[in-house]
Amino acid sequence: MMTERNDYRTAQGVNTHTEHPGPTTLTAVTDSTPTRRPLRLTLAALLVAQALLVVHPVHAVSNYFVGAGVAGKGLAFVHVLDVVLQGFGYLVTPFVVVLLLLAAWGVAHRARGVGALLLQPIVAGYVVVPFLRAFGTADARLLGAITVLTAVLLITLIARTDTAASTHRRWWLLVGFAVGAVVIAAIGGASQALPFDPVRALTGDGTGQARAGQDVPVPQAPQNPALAQNPFNSIHNDSWGTDAYELPTPSDPRGAPVESLFTGGDCATMSFDSQGRLITLCSTLTRVVAYIVDPDTLEVLDKKIVGDRRPRLTDFSGGGYFILDNQDRIVFPARGGTLRILSTVDGLQDVDNIDVSTTLEPDEQVTSVMPDWDGRYWYVGSLGTVGVIRDGRVAALNLGGEDIENSFAVARDAVYVVSGAALYRLEAQDGGPPRIVWRTEYDRGTMRKPGQTSRASGTTPTVFGQWVAITDNAEPRMNVLVADTETGEVTCRQPVFGDGASATDNALIAINNHLVVENNYGYSPAVTSTTAGRSTTPGMAAVSVDPVTGACALAWENDQVYVPSVVSKGTGIGGLIITYTKPPNPIGADAWYFTAVDVRTGEVVWTRRAGAGTSFNNHYAAAYLGQDGDFYVGTINGIVVLRNGAQ
Repeated sequence: MMTERNDYRTAQGVNTHTEHPGPTTLTAVTDSTPTRRPLRLTLAALLVAQALLVVHPVHAVSNYFVGAGVAGKGLAFVHVLDVVLQGFGYLVTPFVVVLLLLAAWGVAHRARGVGALLLQPIVAGYVVVPFLRAFGTADARLLGAITVLTAVLLITLIARTDTAASTHRRWWLLVGFAVGAVVIAAIGGASQALPFDPVRALTGDGTGQARAGQDVPVPQAPQNPALAQNPFNSIHNDSWGTDAYELPTPSDPRGAPVESLFTGGDCATMSFDSQGRLITLCSTLTRVVAYIVDPDTLEVLDKKIVGDRRPRLTDFSGGGYFILDNQDRIVFPARGGTLRILSTVDGLQDVDNIDVSTTLEPDEQVTSVMPDWDGRYWYVGSLGTVGVIRDGRVAALNLGGEDIENSFAVARDAVYVVSGAALYRLEAQDGGPPRIVWRTEYDRGTMRKPGQTSRASGTTPTVFGQWVAITDNAEPRMNVLVADTETGEVTCRQPVFGDGASATDNALIAINNHLVVENNYGYSPAVTSTTAGRSTTPGMAAVSVDPVTGACALAWENDQVYVPSVVSKGTGIGGLIITYTKPPNPIGADAWYFTAVDVRTGEVVWTRRAGAGTSFNNHYAAAYLGQDGDFYVGTINGIVVLRNGAQ
């Protein structure tokens, strides 16, 4: 029987018996067999369709540049293996797309199709694995049907094909893929800014402009004498957890520069020491690194690896929370049940380690630590432990195994903790563990909603005057709850956002006699909910609270603000909420925006693009204002700042 190659050469008028077959023997050729060529063209079309459906094309381009950039910057500045691997992780999705396109080219040019068939289990992974499915553009059923049909046709083609022409020349695309990634990594390693993403050109720069607004009142949280000055000592600004400033915001948000710093990790908490330097802990997948940064230039003045952590995107123990005390010392809970203290005065130097591991449950980690007015350290554990340290002695109680995923608030004479079931007021007592003064249960719902790290209130308690506030996890709508700090009696229960689409994992803002809450419903801890142009369920609302009675009512609600997961803040100067938004994009680009909202009306005043790509995702980190009005946000790979721009 004549082979396919001879069939082709005879059809072209080539003498198959010549001693010099000529250059056609080196040329990739196509089937002319009537029963085979349509099959090849059909398979090529199906493989191209898979490439377009498995990963959104715009997202594939974004991940290619961001992944190579992260790998280059990780090697140049961080030297942490998991940061480099994270960069390669970004590159997996565009690599799959390239392989599918190469398979399509090969099948169309007489390859047997074995390589294309081997790719089908990978494509099937994008059908059945929710994490992978989120990168695509197609319904899982459609992609699944295409994958089954492709596999069947490839098996048919392989069975019918005797030989294949040389197709090695198509592999230059893989070489180009690798060389391009190396070049981008090298360019990225020359700058310590967050990685460049070319798809930002497909997004808008921002909207609106700064305007003079009337100042509004903020709670006057008393200064905790053991902490650095308010509002620069903790993730929630002060020990009351008000998340409120009396500082200016950027005066020219559309014209002022945006700058960034790559650290390789999520910089959730930031503070400013007595010298005005920015202090932060940034968590990679496996390590926690402390930084001292010049806020004017973002130059790293000192850094130090200070702990390990589990490679889980929703585990905030080990450095997600820290406080800056009145001696410019970082105090944070390291893994293994140790409270670690580092001085920042003359660089990062270890001062003390306090072991509280004997008070913890098996496998429990300390979530957060904060001093009270008498200088005693309080701490909470992820499995319900609440402890206090006085004169080197540690005493603790457990709240019946109720998980504690957030930080806590400290008033002059009490501590307020929210667990997975209830809100507590606790007080210190001599010679023993903390004492529970009252316990107020809340509706924890029936499940962990999309956007939350646990089935519980997602808020750190917010104290304002005689009231303390949280949200519950009720269905079909969550509620803002206000309780009396003395009795625990609930005086306000205000539902917010839409039925079946309300959740928050960030604290309330106390400002202008309002409690401002954001909707994080739909955010994925694996960050896929904000990729390929997607975003979360929109929503921000303000609940007005009577400062005398604690009664409340809905003041406003905005269903056009997309806030995936940031700890938003408010400022009395100009009456603005500063937040970090990620609107959906119809063409698949992922841009993140600094955003200001009027606290009186809920109207968006202005937005300014911070950047594009996953590196600009804040992933539960907070927004901050510097003393001069600069607007900072921690991101999954570092810090981004919108400068004030005022002269």
